[in-house]
Amino acid sequence: MASELRFPMGSTVSLSEQSLDDFLSLIRKVSGDMDRQRIIEVFKQHFCKVSGDNYNRSSSLSWAESDMSSQARRAAEDAPNFIAAVYEAFEALQNSGVTVPTIQHINQILRNNQDNYQIVDYELIVTTGSVAAPEVSESVSNSVMRALGDAKALIGTVDSSSAIDRAHTALHGYLVQLCTDNQIVLPDDPTASKAFKLLRQYHPALQAVGHRADDVTRVLNSFAASIDAFSTLRNKASLAHVNELLDVPEATAIVNAMYTVFRYIQDCMRRGQ
Repeated sequence: MASELRFPMGSTVSLSEQSLDDFLSLIRKVSGDMDRQRIIEVFKQHFCKVSGDNYNRSSSLSWAESDMSSQARRAAEDAPNFIAAVYEAFEALQNSGVTVPTIQHINQILRNNQDNYQIVDYELIVTTGSVAAPEVSESVSNSVMRALGDAKALIGTVDSSSAIDRAHTALHGYLVQLCTDNQIVLPDDPTASKAFKLLRQYHPALQAVGHRADDVTRVLNSFAASIDAFSTLRNKASLAHVNELLDVPEATAIVNAMYTVFRYIQDCMRRGQ
């Protein structure tokens, strides 16, 4: 782990409650030829190093599991060191012949709960922060919901280029669905950009009105140009096809931009209700 993560200059960042619960569930599944309490004691030792608690062996398995949960919660107040403790405990147990979860299991928990850390090439890194994913409602089709869920799990990670394809699929599907729901006639096989332009032209909720409407319109016109670029990047720089992929910061920025367009349209639709 990088020194700036192990020894932060400012306050530490806590792990999300959901990630903590998911890690505790994962730990409880670890088993092998080693005595069960001995396995739990290994995790206790590593969590105590993070929490600053004095390590003492518990008197029974049930007490060991209870103590481990308490120490894990205190250690989780320092997210990067908690993650390192879990990894190092897995490594120690593996060296003793116990079958343990992989790095992919750790990364999946962090991705699912949007904790901005990943282990890449055996190094813990901070992933790029992301715009909050668009809200999912009953009015959104199943394919749009699935694509948004996939993009949420991938954004800001080494798989961000895959998120471009999934976010674009969600945005495209959402724009086409809105046109169809509002009786806006589309050409055959409409692009995302075309659907957005028609929505802005014919849907009253997307008309720029009020203060600085002309400047707002200029920004919205740039959205239309950006959507054209999103489609090109989806086809030429994501895993939708065999392509050379974008680096994580650029890929994450593109997905964030798509999320911004998506959320703007959602906000406009709520305003128009």
